[in-house]
Amino acid sequence: MLHKASVSLIAVSLICTLLFSGCGSTGSISLKFVPQETVMYKSTTDVIKDYRFEQPTMGKLTEQQTKNTVVMEYSQDVQSVDESGNAALKITIDQLKVDIINKNDPQLSFDSQNEADKNAPLAKLIGQSYTIRMTPSGNVKVLDTKEAMAAVTAAYEKKIVKNILDPKNIVARHEIPSIPNDPAMKLSVKSTWSQIVPPLPDMFASKSFEKTYTLTAIDGTIATIQMTGNESAKPAEGAQSNMMNPFAKLFDNKDDYTGSMQIDLATGKVLKSEEILVSSSLMEEMPENGDPKKGPDTLTMRFTNHVKLEKLN
Repeated sequence: MLHKASVSLIAVSLICTLLFSGCGSTGSISLKFVPQETVMYKSTTDVIKDYRFEQPTMGKLTEQQTKNTVVMEYSQDVQSVDESGNAALKITIDQLKVDIINKNDPQLSFDSQNEADKNAPLAKLIGQSYTIRMTPSGNVKVLDTKEAMAAVTAAYEKKIVKNILDPKNIVARHEIPSIPNDPAMKLSVKSTWSQIVPPLPDMFASKSFEKTYTLTAIDGTIATIQMTGNESAKPAEGAQSNMMNPFAKLFDNKDDYTGSMQIDLATGKVLKSEEILVSSSLMEEMPENGDPKKGPDTLTMRFTNHVKLEKLN
């Protein structure tokens, strides 16, 4: 028993030495791909727009929500890896859930695990594949979506598939933004790095954000990274200067942009990654002949963008 314990201790020490030159010292964080390897993930993307108009003097309240949720479980097969560590990945859709609401009106609800949806048009996406290229830094480029795109022919559902397989949405689903762009960057606990990202589509007050990442902990071979985001005075590279809706200047704007990631340094596999932006715009005005005791009319618009990735096996 003592011999086995000693071997295990030596093995862990070697991993720490190779990865971080002694646990808690310095090292790098990057994805690692093994040819013919299959990893299963669950991806969740939510885009939500909430509208609330409260008129206390008149006793009126109007609330609306528009929501697009896509939950995809998929198998990620490594087809090839080049000398720089970049991988060609085949993504096969194993399970799919889609919920679409437009101004409180449910447009579509599909869940491939429900028996009632087995013959629905979107069920034809199950088992379909598309290919992407992913770098050790978690950057993604779409390679081919033709077969999956052609699987669904029903008019309305075809539009949904086009949105699911839109290159921008595929990138958002698979990219790992928490990893530094320089895989060789030396890091230790409390190390930080940042990036400026362009405005997200559909935001009321369009603006670029600077996201700051911090390596907060290393537990064995598991590294934890936390993210906070704030409005950037400087636009993202390749983007125009912040273009704000002219009406946005009339509102008080508040952003809450946070995220986290856990990665196994020994395998180079992400265990969990999540980022969520909640951007709220508030305007208050006392109407003519309004009742001060009841308060002003209040218009609140909230935009939520949520992306989550979980390793299943």
